[in-house]
Amino acid sequence: MRVFLIHGMGRTRGSLLPLARRLGQAGHTPSLYGYAVTRAPLAAIAADFADHVAGVTAPSRGAPYAIIGHSLGNVITRLASPILPPTFARFGMLAPPNRSPALARAMRRNPLFGVLTGDAGKQLGDHGFYSALPVPDVPTMVIAGETRVPFLPYRGAASDGVVGVHETQLDGARHEVVPSAHTFIMNHPRALALLLEFLT
Repeated sequence: MRVFLIHGMGRTRGSLLPLARRLGQAGHTPSLYGYAVTRAPLAAIAADFADHVAGVTAPSRGAPYAIIGHSLGNVITRLASPILPPTFARFGMLAPPNRSPALARAMRRNPLFGVLTGDAGKQLGDHGFYSALPVPDVPTMVIAGETRVPFLPYRGAASDGVVGVHETQLDGARHEVVPSAHTFIMNHPRALALLLEFLT
């Protein structure tokens, strides 16, 4: 199956290369998409991602494809979902902020955070943005990370250091938790095993 991989904020396509390699070894065809939140608003990135998927899938019309996102890549996929090609078949979400993260809300008034995250940072801290964010009508699996370190502002609640485990939950989606920090969850062997099982 063609599998599109979309990275998180502040990362690059390179962060998903090990996952792409393992997917290829398992018989899938990975396709990496890159973006930078400092160069375009979130809606424009989502539209460009949909164009990318449409362009790659055009030669194999009717073939199902999957998307695996990390962190903000999942928000972009949800935003793009109404205009994605209709053969979207599976959605794997790694450490997704499926509701406004407490960390983003705590940081949104910080000028440096605004410079580094652009429009994406503003949207992540906005409950209204999430209330209008589409949910693709496809089989979906959420894989959340959990660390033993009590990160602020999640002290006392399970989190991966960036997103609270409760913030990853999505109605109707299968939900799994692996012992991993946010940044490297795509490299966790249990996360890989869950994704490979889900894709088949």
